[in-house]
Amino acid sequence: MHKYKFVFLSAFLLSTGYQALAQSKQEREYQEEATQVKQEIWDAKDPAFARTDIPEKYSNESAVIIAMNFTLGADHSRRQDHIAMTLHERIKLQDKAALENYSEFNLQKLKRGGWSSGTRLTSFMGIRVIKADGQQRDIDMKDAVNVKDEQDDKKQKIAISDLQVGDIIDFYVRMNKDASSFYSDPDPLDFSIGEKYPMLDFSLNVNITRKMGVSWRYLNDDPSELKNSKDGDDYVFSIHKTDVPKVTDERWFYEQRALPTLRLAYNGLKNTEFTNGMNEDRIRRFLTYEIISVNAAYPSLAAIVRGFPDLLEDYASRTGVRKKDIDKRTIAELAFYYIRYASLYKETGIGSSIEVGQQRKTYTPREHYTANVFRQLLIRYDIPTVLAAAVPRRVGTLQDVVSLDDLDYFIIAYPDDKPMYCFMTNMLSYPDELPTQLEGQQAYTVSVSGSSKEKDASFKKISLPMSTADQNVDEEKINVNFAADNMQQLSIDRIIRAKGQYRYNYIDMLLYEDMLSEERKNLHVSSTRDEDLLATGAYRKRSNEFDIAFSKARKDMDETVSANIASEYGTKPTAVTYFKVAELGLEKQNKPLTMHESFTMDGFVKKAGNNYMLDIGKLITEQIALSNEERKRTYDVNMPFPRTVSYDILVNIPAGYKLEGAENLNKSVNNDTGSFESSTKMEDGKLIVTIKKVYKHHHESSVNWPQMIAFMDAASDFNKQKVLLKKI
Repeated sequence: MHKYKFVFLSAFLLSTGYQALAQSKQEREYQEEATQVKQEIWDAKDPAFARTDIPEKYSNESAVIIAMNFTLGADHSRRQDHIAMTLHERIKLQDKAALENYSEFNLQKLKRGGWSSGTRLTSFMGIRVIKADGQQRDIDMKDAVNVKDEQDDKKQKIAISDLQVGDIIDFYVRMNKDASSFYSDPDPLDFSIGEKYPMLDFSLNVNITRKMGVSWRYLNDDPSELKNSKDGDDYVFSIHKTDVPKVTDERWFYEQRALPTLRLAYNGLKNTEFTNGMNEDRIRRFLTYEIISVNAAYPSLAAIVRGFPDLLEDYASRTGVRKKDIDKRTIAELAFYYIRYASLYKETGIGSSIEVGQQRKTYTPREHYTANVFRQLLIRYDIPTVLAAAVPRRVGTLQDVVSLDDLDYFIIAYPDDKPMYCFMTNMLSYPDELPTQLEGQQAYTVSVSGSSKEKDASFKKISLPMSTADQNVDEEKINVNFAADNMQQLSIDRIIRAKGQYRYNYIDMLLYEDMLSEERKNLHVSSTRDEDLLATGAYRKRSNEFDIAFSKARKDMDETVSANIASEYGTKPTAVTYFKVAELGLEKQNKPLTMHESFTMDGFVKKAGNNYMLDIGKLITEQIALSNEERKRTYDVNMPFPRTVSYDILVNIPAGYKLEGAENLNKSVNNDTGSFESSTKMEDGKLIVTIKKVYKHHHESSVNWPQMIAFMDAASDFNKQKVLLKKI
């Protein structure tokens, strides 16, 4: 399936009485413009898109991009920003893998934003197939199949029939976006130059009206490769490259930090400056004087601040500590949990539907809003705070910023002589924990109290802390039994304990209903569940709707558990016989997130005469097996976080059998980048295997890749190990 997804959105029809007539008129207008776009692109005389030959050095590549051209135009009129983007690509398919990749295109068709966003997009697409003998065939877009067909949300796909190795696919997509500049800024452009296939010719051309204003950066390349100038009423950016090598480092790879990348923000009429990036002074002014007023009038702000003293009073009565004697770090941590509960767990508005499934757990608070809540709340308890802003690692560094939207904003509190980082990522966030994307990054901080002179003087740059592999741990205890009536079926009992950043990997295994109940219990809130869910009074019927939705989410969890086991082990379990989240791990002072599951698995044991062969290595779940191509690394390695995975495996040997081959399970590779160590012992007719795998850092230079390969290969080799159960 082709990697690109295209968007086609048309106008929302307010009058249902004239819907058929309006749609007919719209379709005629759309087809007229589609014809114009088609003629514009197919009739262009760009020699790069007339080429059909491939250099001999690329004859063994899966595919070769003959030419790729990206153009963008942006202008403004009558309080509307108009953006037009065109991607035109011509690629030769040289094996079956590439054939599969380009055999189908997905389109999202008709997706207009609500009235407040004022956004409308329309797209036009064309696909042409050129056979090896030169015959040419245009694909009729009217043959696209509807995947979703709603009034303002239509999705389609189109399959390319009779596609063969040696064919050339030539396709384009034009996307027009009209957006109200009153409600929203245009989306930023981040274009990185590099694909999984080599490119013979690449060009990029951007034209933006001078009325809109532009902030831009060109990264990871010779600056002279980007040409920028003023042409009449437009700012113009252009890049042209030939013979662009393919990118093979797709694992743990941040393209914006590695490939030549044009980052560009076009700002409508709100800022008409033409600047190379967002400078430090602009960020300082925003942090110091502007962000503190953002969302200051948010309806829940006053209620949260007003309700916190009651929670603190309850804490004092439960612990026997006088309210005035509660230490400030405890107050700051309680404030964090209370704000998390009030902004993420509680319902804050009456929606059109009850959402308690997986999507409900992805909710995130508004950064500006939570920063203001913390600031307003902690200042009442004489706890100093500073505002902080940092760039996520996937974006780059503070020097790569092109827009204030590039930055993540949060509070650093100082309840004592040690800073406490208050960044709320989601429902599992802890106080004094940063999201992985900010760990180790530089940040700007500023105090928002005191005089202007004092505020300006407080502005500085700091380095954010980094978690360690010992803090981010996934511990698994696995007990394995052979079925009494079928030695080729395993019964596996598994307990998982996730600590630190690892617990976020399991949020899909938690139920919002259980999380809400636990959160309410931990905070000892006085409200009822239905009050938290806005299911009382005039909305009391929602209480039953929530009960029904909770029941469905619990039932759906059965499939989630089975799917996760299949994903981890590479084999679907024959049955899941037990699953329970023993500890939700919602507060850092409590026990870690702990899950207990039992399931049966086929395919791990093979009969060999009177004996049985156990694929014991598979019990540590699938491990990374690097291809020959992946063993050559060009770019640095950027992983989510340092981490440790450990397994304690107990295999119960059936009566009448003895174990052979366990000595091959003992391995030890330990270097500066990580380690894989395993050891075995026999005890009371049981094989006990202890395994520990460590990634010591979140970033490694490409020169250290061979060291990483060493311990990853050891894990992969263990994954293939077998032991023999020999009949006595």
